[in-house]
Amino acid sequence: MERTKICFKCGELKNLSEYYKHPAMGDGHLGKCKKCTKIDTKKRSDITTSTPEGLDKERERHREKYYRLNYLEKHKPSPEVKKISMDKYYKRYPEKYAAKCASGHLPTIEGVEKHHWSYNKDHYRDVIHVTDEDHSTAHRFIIYDQERMMYRKLTGELLDTRISHEEYINSVIERK
Repeated sequence: MERTKICFKCGELKNLSEYYKHPAMGDGHLGKCKKCTKIDTKKRSDITTSTPEGLDKERERHREKYYRLNYLEKHKPSPEVKKISMDKYYKRYPEKYAAKCASGHLPTIEGVEKHHWSYNKDHYRDVIHVTDEDHSTAHRFIIYDQERMMYRKLTGELLDTRISHEEYINSVIERK
């Protein structure tokens, strides 16, 4: 016989499988069902993220939780899975793989990454040096156009010269 429980929110009698587990509760499950919990969570999320300040607070809360619960290690792919993923990526973007190989022998600096502003063959070795953190930030504000083998701003404008690319990246980094 399956164990049941009444949801304090909707008042319906449901199987325990319809409740999230919670070790602090007497029967080991929350007092409201999954459906009601999801509705309440959605309402709370909509309210807190309705203002820019609330959105920033929510993002900070998620970042803190990510590090506190060590999700980085939990979600880290195994070497085999990473290799499969990278092989797919380089098959999809062969020009990026060629550029990486061509610039691989360029000198490296600790904490600094090489950023390709263009993946045209003539520009394989023409890289922009940026810090690890700034590189991640820059990639959040550019879109790769595989047809042109260059990046675009989020507005759609093509960054077709090294100078325009550097200026845009610097403006994005200064805003953060």
